[in-house]
Amino acid sequence: MKKIVAVILAAFLCISNVYGSQQTSAYSIQINAAARILRLYKDGTLVKEYPVAVGKPTTKTPIGNFTIINKAKNPVWHNKGNPVAPGPRNPLGIRWMGISAPRGTYGIHGNNVPTSISTYASGGCIRMFNSDVEELYDIVPVSTPVRIIYENIELKQDIYSNGAALIVYPDIYRQKNAEDILKKIIANHSNITQVQRQKALKLALSNLTKPVAVAEGASVFINNQFMTSDAFIEENQVYLYFMAGVERLGIDGSVMAANGISVKEKNSKVYINLTEAISKLGGKLTVDTANNNAYISISIVKVNGIYLSSYKGGFDKEYSIEASILKDVSRINIADAKMALDAKEFCKQQSWQLKVDSMNKMIEIQVPLKVKIADAYYSAVSYNGRYYIDSEAAAGLEDLQNQRLNVYSYENKDYYDIYEIMQKYECNQDAFFTTVEVVKLVKSEI
Repeated sequence: MKKIVAVILAAFLCISNVYGSQQTSAYSIQINAAARILRLYKDGTLVKEYPVAVGKPTTKTPIGNFTIINKAKNPVWHNKGNPVAPGPRNPLGIRWMGISAPRGTYGIHGNNVPTSISTYASGGCIRMFNSDVEELYDIVPVSTPVRIIYENIELKQDIYSNGAALIVYPDIYRQKNAEDILKKIIANHSNITQVQRQKALKLALSNLTKPVAVAEGASVFINNQFMTSDAFIEENQVYLYFMAGVERLGIDGSVMAANGISVKEKNSKVYINLTEAISKLGGKLTVDTANNNAYISISIVKVNGIYLSSYKGGFDKEYSIEASILKDVSRINIADAKMALDAKEFCKQQSWQLKVDSMNKMIEIQVPLKVKIADAYYSAVSYNGRYYIDSEAAAGLEDLQNQRLNVYSYENKDYYDIYEIMQKYECNQDAFFTTVEVVKLVKSEI
């Protein structure tokens, strides 16, 4: 343990600590070292998951219940007494949150080797992408509970198949406690079959190199994170339930049509050919036929939930996107289509929202809807999944008064539903629903 202290900084006197009042935090953190996942909870409800790197088998991350005891921005690292200033040589990255683990100094911090995230690479601390640790740092105060566990079997309730999947992770620390973990899972969940239990236990005691799902159907992972077990493998082709493709990957009907992705019906449900889809969208799909699992390797950019492009950049701090891929989305002129844009700064300039999911390696851009009426653009407002324009914008619609459109009032202002307008008027829209152009009134036949 002395080696850990010498190699990983951390003495409180060596870091610029930030202490907070000892209030009870609404937030709590759970880290499963076996899964290499940090989960953030608020009042017991899961808020977000982050990928992390944890300790090597020789310098394990401590297991137990702790709290955050100090915080620091741009910490100094002391390597065997030699201070290393913030920067690319500093393995603590841009944020430090010390935890109350005994027999050493441990913390949740950033990194200077982004490729180490999701591996066993540290001297016992928990590493995060710098963008993730910056986000977490701003959310959780000192005194936030931190529970670190090592459970190489987890239960996932699949929202698409409505079944249960047991996710078995490699037992890198050789804890060999899978049987106890499985008993605890079974005690709280009765929908796990005997076959699943036996197979999960056998896998947990084997030398796995990646997570494996044990479920009734074929299971699909994206970047080693479980997606669904509502899939099947037939004639060397993987088929994924259509709604999982839409909601998780952004592969809707328009993306399928544009890329020639086929479908197959089974048990009155539609499945997309995932093998075709991933090949055509620039990713890689590998199949573990012995365990009925498929693994997608792809980073994705989505706009308003729809697949836009594969993403070649990283997730550590900056998100660099080539301008050309936004040509069908933005209503602005980009002088150099090959120019690399800082997605965070670009979205901020355009008043677009940027959501980054480093767990699944996805970037989602939310572009507000604009409605074009008589050569003028109007901003739509969103409420409960529907879009509306106000009466001032709607005034430009042809023969509005005779269309019997519903009027919705809010705070002394009248609004019209875009979807109702689209039923009455001929409209053009882009694939990402960022622009709707009202062309003309559709005349009803008498």
